[in-house]
Amino acid sequence: MIPTPKDAAKVLVGKPLKLQKNRLNAASFVVQAALALRNGKPTRAFLLLGAASVAPRHPAASWLLQGALAADDVRRKLF
Repeated sequence: MIPTPKDAAKVLVGKPLKLQKNRLNAASFVVQAALALRNGKPTRAFLLLGAASVAPRHPAASWLLQGALAADDVRRKLF
């Protein structure tokens, strides 16, 4: 039987780790929004705060919004 990551977590921690990706994603959005506001990009900051408010209930929508913002950054740098 091949060990899984949960088995490794049981060995290291004693029980499976319960990392809540939605909360981590929301925290990441808040930090990104603070940096955007600090850099003088209020529109991007408010979009990221909106994504942070949506992230716990609708993770797919928040990932989609973050992907759109990343694509916009790439577009601005290339063209």
